[in-house]
Amino acid sequence: MKYRIPILLFSQERAFFLARAFRKPAAAVSSRMPNLKRDLLEAGMINLAPIDFISVALLMFVVLLILLVSVFGLVGFLAYRNGILSVQTIYILTLSAVVVPFFYFIYFLEYPKLEAGKRRSLIETQLIFATRELMIKLKSGVPIFNALLDIAMGDYGLVSSEFKIAAEEIESGIPQDIALDNLSRRVPSQSFKRTIDIMLNAMRSGSDLAATLDIINDMLVRKQQSDMQAYAGELTPLSMGYMLIAVVVPSLGMSVFLILGSMAKINVTLFIYFIPALLIMFEVLFIGLVKSRRPAVGV
Repeated sequence: MKYRIPILLFSQERAFFLARAFRKPAAAVSSRMPNLKRDLLEAGMINLAPIDFISVALLMFVVLLILLVSVFGLVGFLAYRNGILSVQTIYILTLSAVVVPFFYFIYFLEYPKLEAGKRRSLIETQLIFATRELMIKLKSGVPIFNALLDIAMGDYGLVSSEFKIAAEEIESGIPQDIALDNLSRRVPSQSFKRTIDIMLNAMRSGSDLAATLDIINDMLVRKQQSDMQAYAGELTPLSMGYMLIAVVVPSLGMSVFLILGSMAKINVTLFIYFIPALLIMFEVLFIGLVKSRRPAVGV
């Protein structure tokens, strides 16, 4: 297997072997997820069938459920032996034993989309440089296959890896246009897909591919510049919201809350202890939001 799934509880080979027992329920779940095959393909899991992936997800759900029920059951038994077991503790342990595997299962099914997003960013940061070299090679008279092979052997990250797969398909006897069409279906980047589709149209119509790539490169540069300008415009309201929530609310808002709490005779001590934790959570979420909104650029 060329791909790795990093969220398994044990080895990938053993997981796929044991997951065969869950193929029937996985088939029912797979029918409700028509886009999973595309997500797996764009995540680089080329030879992985959706039913096999869902089978592994169900296996992990059952294994984690059994593990947590065993651990929390032991904790509850020890608490009962020491006379500290309460109804609230039973509710918390039972709910945790069910909710944690459920969210793990949901995350497992969403993993291909997350992986495809990472691959999209890595591809788009190198796409402009790869198309530029491809254009230069073609303008200098290099045949299209040799130019693709140079990109595949180049240092363009996932772009080189995908072109390498296409070059191997061409060497195995698959026509160039079919290999490039497979490449277009395989990558998660819409910019890459459009680039390959335009190249295919130029090849099939007999147009000058080098001139077409020159236009594509200019188009990609303008798109990434536009994305960066849009991102810069988004940072202004985000920074204002950050200053309001992370600076103004904890200081001024806390002062007002203490005054109102003292007038209403409310004990605010417990609330004060929650403020640092809430601020840390907000910081993490804000950093993740800003990072996720940042466009992948290579200019």
